[in-house]
Amino acid sequence: MFCRNCGKELTGSPEICPNCGAKPMSGTSFCPNCGAPTTKLTEICPKCGARVAGKVVAKAGGDWMPLTAGILDLVAGVPALLIGILVAAGLGALGRLIGRFSGVAGVGVIMGAIGVALIIFALIAIVGGVFALRKRTWGLALAGSIFALFCAWILGIPAIVFTVMGKKHFK
Repeated sequence: MFCRNCGKELTGSPEICPNCGAKPMSGTSFCPNCGAPTTKLTEICPKCGARVAGKVVAKAGGDWMPLTAGILDLVAGVPALLIGILVAAGLGALGRLIGRFSGVAGVGVIMGAIGVALIIFALIAIVGGVFALRKRTWGLALAGSIFALFCAWILGIPAIVFTVMGKKHFK
């Protein structure tokens, strides 16, 4: 048997390694069977084929769900951001023009606010999409998917579903 911390061969079954003082089954830098160096990602020793003890099996399946949700959020958010900018400028100018001729004050502000709301929704969808792509902060990814629903509902609904179903893949 070899120490998994320092790689020194151990005789018998000692409680601690006489070389480094670690428990023989602690650490992950050497194979416990043959003493070959391993990395943190190693599950099976390339030299002897023994399973490296203490490894957590990766979460199986569904790893694509957060990525798909992030892509859907971005596809919904980026065009909505551009449209929101055009709407804020266009409706604001149109509202001012209508306000001048009709005599009603504030029409331009109200119509411009519609575009600003769309810009805010699109930005939240984009930020949530980035968090979903990076598989970080599930709550922000879900918020982005929900706001993508307001930008493009046909993309927002599957984005919400994939974000919720892929929750276990977030850090």
